[in-house]
Amino acid sequence: MRKSIEHELKQEQITDYERNQLIRYQKRLHYRKLMRKIANINRSTLIGLSFVILILLGAFLLALPISHASGQWGNPLDALFTATSASCVTGLAVWDTGNELSFFGQMVMIFLIQVGGIGIMTISTLFNFGLHKRMNIRQRLLVQDSLNQDDPGDVRRVAVSVFKYTFLTEFFFGTVLALYFYYSLDMGVKGIYWGYWHAISGFCNAGFDLIGNFQSLVGFQGDVALNICFILLIVIGGLGFTVIDDLLEKRCWKGLTVHSKIVLVVNAILLIGGTVLIWLLEHHNPDTIGHVSGGQQWLASLFQSVSLRTAGFNTMDLASLTQATMFFMMLMMFIGASPTSTGGGVKTTTFAVLLASTFALLRDKKDVVLFKRRIDSTIINKSLAVFLLAISWVAMAVFLLLVLDDKNHPFHFVLFEVFSAMGTVGMGIGITPEWNPWCKLVLIITMFIGRIGILTFGMSFFNKKVDKLRYPTENIMIG
Repeated sequence: MRKSIEHELKQEQITDYERNQLIRYQKRLHYRKLMRKIANINRSTLIGLSFVILILLGAFLLALPISHASGQWGNPLDALFTATSASCVTGLAVWDTGNELSFFGQMVMIFLIQVGGIGIMTISTLFNFGLHKRMNIRQRLLVQDSLNQDDPGDVRRVAVSVFKYTFLTEFFFGTVLALYFYYSLDMGVKGIYWGYWHAISGFCNAGFDLIGNFQSLVGFQGDVALNICFILLIVIGGLGFTVIDDLLEKRCWKGLTVHSKIVLVVNAILLIGGTVLIWLLEHHNPDTIGHVSGGQQWLASLFQSVSLRTAGFNTMDLASLTQATMFFMMLMMFIGASPTSTGGGVKTTTFAVLLASTFALLRDKKDVVLFKRRIDSTIINKSLAVFLLAISWVAMAVFLLLVLDDKNHPFHFVLFEVFSAMGTVGMGIGITPEWNPWCKLVLIITMFIGRIGILTFGMSFFNKKVDKLRYPTENIMIG
């Protein structure tokens, strides 16, 4: 067809009108071919591409002179790094958000944090809902994948719930923080702006702040009211919208789904255990919490344990932590938050399923059971794949940073930075602005993978195929 059209266009006998008609028809064919190619792109790739578009848009805006207090153009690579960190709600920063960015730049940042936190697919669903547009099955499946839902017919209700919970939580805590900054810190109108800005950053587990000098919340270590507000924001944002919806609907432990029970139990164990362990490791360290009273030590330990759920705020000087505390924090950051939340990591449910399957194997049990429900082997295989792929990329990223690093940062600092990026935690220990361009690119990719999920990232390179042939089984020796 294409060759025949091109042949007719070369004929001198046709009129200008016929030539124009053939050109228009040829353009329509090209458009249809492009649409068919787009339709064949797998859903994992489309989810990744949506974040790529958001990151590139944010990088362009953050590079503009209007985004900087100095009025000068920003470094393109630093703009890309910052846009990735904001869109992937990580918190690693090469620019001082409070001092180097203008009001416009800070608003671009909070826009990227908000959109990246609740998800582009969720926003597109709400947009279609607002315009009273029907979603085809492909669009529903795409949103289903981004929200980790089982039923594609329920995605619109879930998307509306996500928006509702996000708006109500951010508005409530934003108002509380605004009043706190306005009256308690006597900041005036600026305090109102700070309150709502930090509420969005806290709920989305982003870890960015406007305090300046890369200090995060270290100066507010003993401030009970501020600490409690951020702790609640981080916990609510890290539980996952599915769990919140289940809690509000069922309102009793027996009625909750197994998913919700796993998330709540694992989060409680990690938060309480993390608080106790951080206090045990740091309460004698004068550079972190050893210089304050016992109550403030426990508050700081609790805050840091909560923030490890991929939030990235800190009330301790992270560079002064003991190596044992740093190692424990890396493990916590790797686990991360829960599915359908604003946080990253391999997720609490993955951690729980792997533990349960390991114990079942050690006890020679045929089935993996949690809360009197058998876990399907597909879920176990998926959890194992997520864990192995995540560990593999962390190892690769650490290796690349060690090879490319021209400032020879300590190994545990490099390891901490990679775990922070992979878990989209964003806890910086002061070396992020020092990386060379190649190292920044490695961290950009790591933050991107940590946000969309290592499994989604891996599946974006492959199209699903149905096995038409099954080979005979064979036993091999393991262990």
